[in-house]
Amino acid sequence: MAEANINDRASFERAYDRHSFEQDAAMNARSDTTVVHGVTILSAPDAEGRVELSRTSQHVGEGNPEGDPVFIAAFRLHDTAADTASTYASSVEPVAPTRSDAADDYRAFIDQLLDTARNAQFKPDIGRGEERLKGFHGG
Repeated sequence: MAEANINDRASFERAYDRHSFEQDAAMNARSDTTVVHGVTILSAPDAEGRVELSRTSQHVGEGNPEGDPVFIAAFRLHDTAADTASTYASSVEPVAPTRSDAADDYRAFIDQLLDTARNAQFKPDIGRGEERLKGFHGG
């Protein structure tokens, strides 16, 4: 688990570096993948703007209808051979991006991560005496 600050872009880049993004995006680009890799935002920003992040993975069919934590999968913009006009674009390995494309993809991902961390809605913590904990709970 890592800590980052929504007011400091570099802290997000330290928590999830470009190499990690490229590894995860390459794994996510495979047409037969059943597990996607990326970053989970584990907490809402505190008063100073700190959030908890974790490099994680989840099954492609897994969702979180309750809304927290928030998972963001790492994808590059040009992960298939569609640009080369391949008939079998969805069943081939990712096309190697140029250096500038890879940098742009990483910047776009960090932008998305920052924006999501700023705007994610988390439920308040459950504490002692919470209304949600009262009443019959089975047994």
